[in-house]
Amino acid sequence: MGKSASKQFNNEVLKAHNEYRQQHGVPPLKLCKKLNREAQQTLHSHGMEEHEEDGSGEGICK
Repeated sequence: MGKSASKQFNNEVLKAHNEYRQQHGVPPLKLCKKLNREAQQTLHSHGMEEHEEDGSGEGICK
């Protein structure tokens, strides 16, 4: 996934998540670039390149 597609995906997920939070009366979240970068580095350090749905509703990393 390219940087612009990844940024768009992150924004869409955040928007959907915050809509759900709003239904429950809790404040919205915002993206943290540092936390995202650290999480991505952790995945790479464990040999995992990307997140992918496996069709069963479970997320897997490969």
